[in-house]
Amino acid sequence: MNQKNALILNFTANTYHWGCYGTSLEIYLTLQERGYYVNWLDVRSTHAIEPNPTNGKDFEDGAFAKRFFAANKSVYHQLTEADLIVVNGEGTLHHIRAASINLLFLMYAARRYLQKPVHLINHSFFPSGSSAPDERADGLYRAVALSLNRIVPREIASSAVLERLGLPAMQGFDCLPRFLLRHGITAERRPGAPLVLSGGVLLTPGQAAKIAAVTATAAMPGQAVHFLTGAKGFPAREDEVTFQAMREVIPALVRVDARSMSEWAGSIAGAAAVISARFHHTIAAAAVGTPVVVFPSNTPKVHAICEMFGLPPPVDLEAPDFIERVGSEIKAALATETALADAAHRQTILRLAENNFLGI
Repeated sequence: MNQKNALILNFTANTYHWGCYGTSLEIYLTLQERGYYVNWLDVRSTHAIEPNPTNGKDFEDGAFAKRFFAANKSVYHQLTEADLIVVNGEGTLHHIRAASINLLFLMYAARRYLQKPVHLINHSFFPSGSSAPDERADGLYRAVALSLNRIVPREIASSAVLERLGLPAMQGFDCLPRFLLRHGITAERRPGAPLVLSGGVLLTPGQAAKIAAVTATAAMPGQAVHFLTGAKGFPAREDEVTFQAMREVIPALVRVDARSMSEWAGSIAGAAAVISARFHHTIAAAAVGTPVVVFPSNTPKVHAICEMFGLPPPVDLEAPDFIERVGSEIKAALATETALADAAHRQTILRLAENNFLGI
């Protein structure tokens, strides 16, 4: 009879890859379970919205806010009608660029000009793009974060940045493991299961070819190798380049363009091992109990989740012992009969993911 309206900013379910779908849907479903009806502003709108604030002065300028809201009346209406604003930060909050500064402004404007409660959850927080200080970026991110009601980073590297900036935060984790648990997804390693490769946001064709070459050498005789891609919509464009580079090395490479979340999660759960340069593919494998070999992504977030899961750190793509180390890790993954991320770590991750929703 008296449901309140929760607005999710930066909703990612309909773009990039199925891991983003899973984490955004988990937020959506949990808010419904907490008694809200839920609206959302998608991540593509976050990236494209105009006019862009160009500096910190725009954030403090009421005249700019009026121009911004006049140019984006539907966004204004969504914000004003919301009883609660939940920001799904994911990987948007790094550097000063259109996507990040737009999302920062939406959060800040909702608090300062519209007096709405704003919870920043399920996010990485790297103003400089890394853990290193950057006076200009740090200042802007800090000013926005100080205005928020709650901050829940999804990994420990972001928590360290928030602590360095003197910002109050509660340690959380990405919501994808909750979604996989909700649907009962667990590892099902059958005889003859394939090795599953993923792309990566910063993988070059040369690096992709190198990963494929080591994978081909480490695979068991006759073992299939799959390349996992796919999204609800607007899939990661770099996956096509990565797949072609890998297929040059493994002509029999099978492209699995997952058409549903079930197919994507099932590919990971059914793999002999996952070889991943993607954040959510790594999380999914570790969460369901599939052995995983990991490479870095575009921020320190993958290093952080490996530590949180008790996994070996990502293998530097330019390491002099790359071939030996990756080959050894793949063979160890194939030889193990247990998950590399143990049950205790996986339970801790689920408890941390619950922190996203405390006080909601």
